[in-house]
Amino acid sequence: MAFAFFAVVLLAYCNLVSSHGSFYPRADNFTSPFANGGSWSDGFAQAKALVDQMTIEEKVVNITTGYTGKCVGFTGEVPRLNLRALCLQDGPLGVRPARRVSQFPAGVTTAATWNRTLMAARAVALGQEFRDKGVCLASLSDWLGPVTGGPLGRSPYMGRNWEGFSPDSYLNGVASYLSVKHSQEQGVLTCAKHYIAYEQETFRNPYGLPDPSFPPFVQSPVSSNFDDRTAHEVYLWPFAEAVRAGTGTVMCSYNELNGTHSCADDHTLNYLLKTELGFQGSVISDWGGTWDTEASALGGLDISMPGTAFDGLFGDFYGDELIALVKNGSVSEARLDDMALRTLTPIFQYQDLDTYPEPSFDVRDLTLPTNNVRGDHYKVIRDIGEEALTLVKNNRKSGGGLPLPKPSSLGSLAVIGEDAGPSPYGATSCGDAGNACLIENNGTMTSGGGSGWAYPPYTIDPLAAINSFVRADGPDINSHLENWDLASAALQASRSETALVFISAYAAEGTDRFNLSAYSNGDALVKAVAAVNNNTIVVLHIPGPVIVEEWIEHENVTAVLVAHLPGQESGNSLVPVLWGEKSPSGKLPYTFAKKESDWPPNTISSDPVIAPQANFTEKLLIDYKWFDAKNITPRWEFGFGLSYTTFKFGTLSIAKTFKADTTSIQPTAESFAKLSDSGSSMYDILYTATVQVTNTGKVQGAEVAQLYLSFPASADEPPFVLRGFDKLDLVPGEHKTATFELTRKDLSVWDVAHQRWEVPQGTFTLSVGASSRDLQSAVTHKFA
Repeated sequence: MAFAFFAVVLLAYCNLVSSHGSFYPRADNFTSPFANGGSWSDGFAQAKALVDQMTIEEKVVNITTGYTGKCVGFTGEVPRLNLRALCLQDGPLGVRPARRVSQFPAGVTTAATWNRTLMAARAVALGQEFRDKGVCLASLSDWLGPVTGGPLGRSPYMGRNWEGFSPDSYLNGVASYLSVKHSQEQGVLTCAKHYIAYEQETFRNPYGLPDPSFPPFVQSPVSSNFDDRTAHEVYLWPFAEAVRAGTGTVMCSYNELNGTHSCADDHTLNYLLKTELGFQGSVISDWGGTWDTEASALGGLDISMPGTAFDGLFGDFYGDELIALVKNGSVSEARLDDMALRTLTPIFQYQDLDTYPEPSFDVRDLTLPTNNVRGDHYKVIRDIGEEALTLVKNNRKSGGGLPLPKPSSLGSLAVIGEDAGPSPYGATSCGDAGNACLIENNGTMTSGGGSGWAYPPYTIDPLAAINSFVRADGPDINSHLENWDLASAALQASRSETALVFISAYAAEGTDRFNLSAYSNGDALVKAVAAVNNNTIVVLHIPGPVIVEEWIEHENVTAVLVAHLPGQESGNSLVPVLWGEKSPSGKLPYTFAKKESDWPPNTISSDPVIAPQANFTEKLLIDYKWFDAKNITPRWEFGFGLSYTTFKFGTLSIAKTFKADTTSIQPTAESFAKLSDSGSSMYDILYTATVQVTNTGKVQGAEVAQLYLSFPASADEPPFVLRGFDKLDLVPGEHKTATFELTRKDLSVWDVAHQRWEVPQGTFTLSVGASSRDLQSAVTHKFA
């Protein structure tokens, strides 16, 4: 049966090849503009002076092609020109795989703070650790992050959503811009990834690593099929923010794009990225994203990773084959020069090559001595975890819920669930991708798995932090760190005044989530505890939405706190909010549904066919935009989060306040229809909206004022789109003004016919409030 199946598949594959002439889509010529450095004039001049001295072999072998080395990605050297190896290193929340580094909160956790200052601070700290670890090319330090909308989060099942920030393009764009700008100021280049429309792990199929359902090279990677308007308004938006923030590199993804391999796609690489956005840096393939040398070189790929590393596991592209293609004229030497210039220009622009450190680690042997680069970064890790905490239920009617009473007045507290305690294995034994240990009974969940993981130097689990906090004058702690012995969990809960139940869900690179339930019997654990304790408080460590309907309406579940994936300082972030030393101020960066069928159907293409297709039929309606357009009531909406205090919004006002763009480090070349102003950038500020926010409660707290835009009906946009947010910290009775600066792009839609951004004619509605469905003040305006 297996042989017969293979024969059928092989025959179909041969027919596919013969009918199309080639398994690989090929560009007839190179259509991209050659790099000119843009605003990186100094870096470009230095790069050109170096490239002009290099041979074809040196440019190919030592710049465009990967090899085995100290880092996850490594290139060759040109000793006669003092050019050392290019070193590229994972990952989005810390240097991986390496030791004596920090494990930062995940991207989704950072977005949940809705705090631009903390987004920037995380980028600074990450940049410093990558730089100090010596991730370099004589020196290029290339952080393989941030995850800039790839995945964005089209599907709640996608295994890597937590690596990025949010399924909302605007919020994701803000976080991406700040991450790129502030980490590159530390001298480390960023790699915005995974470009583009990389929205599932199922059938992503890196070269050489097929889905086990098929023999090697028979099944294509899944094709993300989407239209031009969706590309611009949804998936390209956060990458545009990364480009204008000056990202040095962009990583193309595993998936195909409308039938063409992403890392050989002329339209998205040469046109959208390098022409429309004016990107001046280099495009790097994901490891196994290259499927053909000529098609990729002409299609816009500048560096093929990992090249010949890992014993050819991901193929052998560029290198000798690219040399031959340049010498026979199939790929012009001008294009090769362009590859080298795009790679070297941001290096010279951002990095001091005389002082940059050598790599202090070797991914091939993590037992070798290495330097400690953590500094005091635990502080920003703790602060992000704390501000990300999102209170989504709090019933105080009977004196329960949060915050907890001061320790001296609480007699007993149950701490229940494996997610509350330490891992019995230890992080080191969990492997370089954090997924070698059993998911069940693996301790508190601080991160997802895969290349987005980083080793924590330590983990402050919730139980440890709680024990430390109450040790002087606090309650008896009755703990039970196991999820399947429900009788013992209920016994401890029944002997306690209050019960904290910790449950989690796991997600990782390489596989999509099978369901949206809590892992390891979590739902049953909550119900068992709630059955015997009338003040049951649930804490969720999760990578994205889970379904909580089995227990959320239980009268004894008084509070629910979403802690996301907080990194190494997990428990220390949690305790101040549990006991009311700080009011929770996190807001959901995604939507919680009541049932899985509330999300768009078929967002993961899982049919085992030769050419899997993912049709993005929901188009612009991602996350809350789908729920709004389809009139589906969520469990908790996008932007939602409670506080220990209350806030009041005043009257929203708007005024024309033109300010030319000063924020684009590398200006884009996006086309737009002119208004009456004289601006020349999509990122000029045209209007400013303001609203007064007052703390009407009894304790200090922070509110995130959120601005949503409703376009004229003729524009055929989602009912509401986020276009601004401002987090204000207020003492009782204090009021401050939330300010939202609206750029030309914020007010525009993509005109497919004219291939430009355009502000629609008609009446807009601007609404402000505490979430996407708690809008408390509105104003109408005509912008065009």
